[in-house]
Amino acid sequence: MIRFAEEAAREAGRLLLRHFRALDRSTVVYKGEKDMVTVADREAQELLIRRIRERFPDDRIRAEEEGGEIGGTGGVWYVDPLDGTTNFLHGFPFFSVSVARAEKGRFLAGVVHAPSLRETFAAEAEGGARLNGEPIRVSAVDDPLRALVATGFACVRSNRIPDGVPVFDRVVHRVEGVRRAGSAALDLASVAAGRFDGFWEMNLNVWDVAAGILLVRESGGVVTDFLGGDAMVERKELVAGNPAIHAFLLDQIAETAEAKGWALRDEA
Repeated sequence: MIRFAEEAAREAGRLLLRHFRALDRSTVVYKGEKDMVTVADREAQELLIRRIRERFPDDRIRAEEEGGEIGGTGGVWYVDPLDGTTNFLHGFPFFSVSVARAEKGRFLAGVVHAPSLRETFAAEAEGGARLNGEPIRVSAVDDPLRALVATGFACVRSNRIPDGVPVFDRVVHRVEGVRRAGSAALDLASVAAGRFDGFWEMNLNVWDVAAGILLVRESGGVVTDFLGGDAMVERKELVAGNPAIHAFLLDQIAETAEAKGWALRDEA
């Protein structure tokens, strides 16, 4: 399963690179059939769906772009054919293909492939995490002042926390650095590889994070929702990191919410 996912993600990555190298920003149209980014998204998704249907015809598929909801009675594949679309559009080579498979709500395999970086992150349930075939682990940094963390600013604002900026403002003064690179899948993969010590973001869809959640957990890290629970998908939010920095980030979110009068919990 994991070998199939890696091969499919790399094939989609090669397709994206062909579009990326041919991208002329002066001719980009943001809407309509000539939108090159839309074409890249759609073609990569169609390729991944086709490969999955050939190999796992009974499985369901949930993918980001239109036409990505396909029924079945087996496991579920979560596909993001291009995570980091804005980066792609602007010629910034930090984007990825994310593919994951789950059964009965449990993530079993996940791959995040960064074609421009020539890096493939892969994880199997109870089988560890790897980068280009080599084992990876989360960092051992336990002092926030020595931590490099990452975040993202949601396109759609949350009803529970109106804006991610106040959390960022609190965290940025208490860590060594904060990065906002624009691909949640790659941010999580970077936590798994120990490059980032932690990551948090809201308004994330399951196809954005399914592979990344497994990568972090299989590399010794912790992933939860903002309450420290396991409802990341339902609440569309997550905090990830090595155990120490994960706990630190949870505290910063809770303290920001209290200071702002935000409700982290849904009203009954």
